[in-house]
Amino acid sequence: MLLRVSEAFFSSLLAHRDILGADEIKATFVKKMTDTEAKVWSLAENMCRVDLTYKDAAHAITELYKEFDRNDRKVAKETGLSLSRVRRYIYIEERASEKTKRKLRQGTVKPVDVQRALRAASDDIDKADELLERMKKSDKYQKQRMADYGRQNPTASVTEIVAKAEQPTVERQLLVKLPERARSGLAAAAKKMSMEPDEVAAKAIEEWLSAQGFI
Repeated sequence: MLLRVSEAFFSSLLAHRDILGADEIKATFVKKMTDTEAKVWSLAENMCRVDLTYKDAAHAITELYKEFDRNDRKVAKETGLSLSRVRRYIYIEERASEKTKRKLRQGTVKPVDVQRALRAASDDIDKADELLERMKKSDKYQKQRMADYGRQNPTASVTEIVAKAEQPTVERQLLVKLPERARSGLAAAAKKMSMEPDEVAAKAIEEWLSAQGFI
């Protein structure tokens, strides 16, 4: 009897081989899956097993986004990915230039930097491409300042945005002693959201302070 084996089955086989060194696995066929269910299962499993290339992850996420009637929260819920990560892929796929997408597929730029450039450029594609190029020489704090200043000043030129971001600023560092559970959680969140740990921590603190009415 011939069976149509889904990509999800092969993903499970690869996971067993990579982690356990097994060439065979015991499989139980629970039900017939739809193409959408197979995509969700395959994406979620692959994201846990290995870091997919930008091309593969972006394609899978945007396809599910379309199939779920452009409901990004449903994509996040069904795949187990963070909502911010899902939104980043969708945002980039809908707004970035083909030139930038090629760079992403080649691994020469990071999704988070593309997102920053697009926001700094108020979605002006040519302006975003130029800012992304200029970001190569900037540190993560300057990149974030570019995104913030460009978003607040949509008519600012690339030169003005970069100059503003490169101006000396007073940075206040706060050393916080975290228990191991919080530290590991912070590291996991940073990896899942494709952000730096200090960026995640700063965002979490700011949101908590805002929710409590302190800011």
